[in-house]
Amino acid sequence: MFCHSPVWLHHLPVIENLRRRKAVGPVKWVEEQMDTWSSEWYLRSWLWLQKECEKRLKKSLEESKDILSEKGKLTLTAEGLSSYYIQKYPEKINLTISEVEDITSGWETELHTFIIEFEEDGRQVREERVIRLYPGFNSAEKAAHEFRVISRLLEAGYPVPEVYQLDTDGIDLGKPFIIMERVKGRNMVDELRVGSEERLEQLMGMFMKLFVDLHSLDVSLVFPGREGTTTIGYIDEVLKWYEDRTAQSRIGWLDPLIRWLDERKSSVSPEKPSVIHKDFGPMNIMLRVDGSPVVIDWGTATVGDLRDDLAWSILLASTFWDPSLRETILRAYERISGSEVRNYEYFEVLSVLRRITDFAVSLTCGAEEMGMRPETVELMREAEGHIQRVYDILIARTGLRIPEFEKILDSLRVRARP
Repeated sequence: MFCHSPVWLHHLPVIENLRRRKAVGPVKWVEEQMDTWSSEWYLRSWLWLQKECEKRLKKSLEESKDILSEKGKLTLTAEGLSSYYIQKYPEKINLTISEVEDITSGWETELHTFIIEFEEDGRQVREERVIRLYPGFNSAEKAAHEFRVISRLLEAGYPVPEVYQLDTDGIDLGKPFIIMERVKGRNMVDELRVGSEERLEQLMGMFMKLFVDLHSLDVSLVFPGREGTTTIGYIDEVLKWYEDRTAQSRIGWLDPLIRWLDERKSSVSPEKPSVIHKDFGPMNIMLRVDGSPVVIDWGTATVGDLRDDLAWSILLASTFWDPSLRETILRAYERISGSEVRNYEYFEVLSVLRRITDFAVSLTCGAEEMGMRPETVELMREAEGHIQRVYDILIARTGLRIPEFEKILDSLRVRARP
């Protein structure tokens, strides 16, 4: 009951008490709690301790500044990871954690690499791992979702990293997390930047085949029970989410765009349901030392219309890099899949809504509202050119102009001036 206090959060008895609840289940745990707290002496003792903690709270926070980064987030340490592993796996002898390195580059989660060494069955073991921590709203659900999706994709034979641990309560390291395989190799983006023309063509072929293969997977293997998802049902679900999101964040000025999409959804041709990544791009593809690919970052994966997945990837590629990639990627997808992508422009506008909402909510309400890292706001401000190009696509496809969003763009341009 006191674990919301920063002092109590790290108090071993409280942590052990929460672990006890996980071990025996909530019903048995409540019975034990009622029996324990029925003692007046025990109750008074803990209330006194709580008062002492409140008195020391300010001092404790001051003394803890050395474990905070410049931007105020908790720094992952080898000691913290060691504590987690030792308690989770007492059979691992002489366990040590080393070389903890922050490799965060995206907008939503925090990534760190580390090395774990221990003795097991008389042999020395050394493993390289990646830990992904989830900040913000619904972080526990996001961690569990990604762990489950990656596990099922692995079973289905799709190239993803192995996942090893899931923690949803955030007690041990301050946030929910998953621990997975560290893929040794290079990011596809790095290869694209330095590759020859022949190599670029190879990578494009690999990228598109991975994309088509994902959309060709049996939905029931990854999302059992979702095989009946329809295009119109998916669009309704997405638009309802944005209606609620814009209302909660007080950016109702996006309603005309949502209405534009709602009024035209009936003209969209149906498509079979697919497993969609929702952020499929070269940044989320690792190439092992042997050249084989591994697709990462499955936190937003779901069942939906493959054209939404495709449109989002093309929107980012064409507005961050080169506008000509719109046609290049679209035609390559059609060639490899053997099917025409119909009503693409509708899903392009749907992707524009997603991007503008990300920016608007994060810049007006804070990145945490979208389940992103606090540093994301500054990253978004630095991407002013990208979001202007996204807005230009909106105008070209719909004829709509959004004065309130134009004010946001103006503010970004002012900040970008020397």
